[in-house]
Amino acid sequence: MVFQNQCLPLTGIVLITLLLLGGCKNRGNGSPQGYDLNNPKRSELGKALNEISGLCYNKSDSSLLAISDSKEKVFQIDLKSRQLKDYTTKVVESGSDVEDIVKLDTSLFLLKSKGILVEIPDKAKDTSAIKTYDLGLEGSNDFETLYYDPSAQGLILLCKTCAREKGTGVRTAFRFDLRSRTFENTAFFTISRGQVKTLLKNADAKFEPSAAAFNPVNKRLFILSSAGNLLVVADNRGQVIEAYTLNPDLYPQAEGIAFAPNGDMYISNEGKNGAPTLLHFPYQNNRKKK
Repeated sequence: MVFQNQCLPLTGIVLITLLLLGGCKNRGNGSPQGYDLNNPKRSELGKALNEISGLCYNKSDSSLLAISDSKEKVFQIDLKSRQLKDYTTKVVESGSDVEDIVKLDTSLFLLKSKGILVEIPDKAKDTSAIKTYDLGLEGSNDFETLYYDPSAQGLILLCKTCAREKGTGVRTAFRFDLRSRTFENTAFFTISRGQVKTLLKNADAKFEPSAAAFNPVNKRLFILSSAGNLLVVADNRGQVIEAYTLNPDLYPQAEGIAFAPNGDMYISNEGKNGAPTLLHFPYQNNRKKK
């Protein structure tokens, strides 16, 4: 940046520098650049998705795919009518506790809460071709977040809470290699819970990832934490860049996030205090962060 006034006092330069640096990281009740978190287009979803727990964008027909804790199949959400229809027949057993979904090419990947991936051929009619892959962590572990990272050529699982994290102050990511269809033995990266708390200026902030997706416009990772009502923005290796507090009236239980190729963001809420909802945030290229 070039200052036009060469006689600007040193204290003025320091002040401006601090303001610029501070502006690089948003916190509190603002919004990421291009979005207004407090003014989404809100629509109610059907009772079948009362426990909606995962969401992904389906490029093949510009719809959303969703799964629900209590259901055994995948649903499709038409983005024009907001109508639901079955995308698959029964593909998981009852009580599977499925928490997230990703569609890649001709396969659907579902995440079970214990760190198990289920791969289902797209449009599968029965369970005969389904494959499962177990991360195999020891101890008590809970996962709700699965997303695709094209730069890593893999699917990434984020711990909501994992036994290995006790006392470490981090959340851990694990990578599933799409070429070998195997999990890596070591953590892909960790996210500092302390960084989130510092940005929010809230030492009691809870960060337990409930969903995540890459923004196709700015290539940032957007992570929801239903516990604590947070949206955290990070780079592809977990370095926290921004953090925002979400209004619980709009986000009673945010457990799904997806992006359209044009940057439009969708967030789903379970029916915690009423009907489940879908929030649509049109991407606004000229909208600056607040």
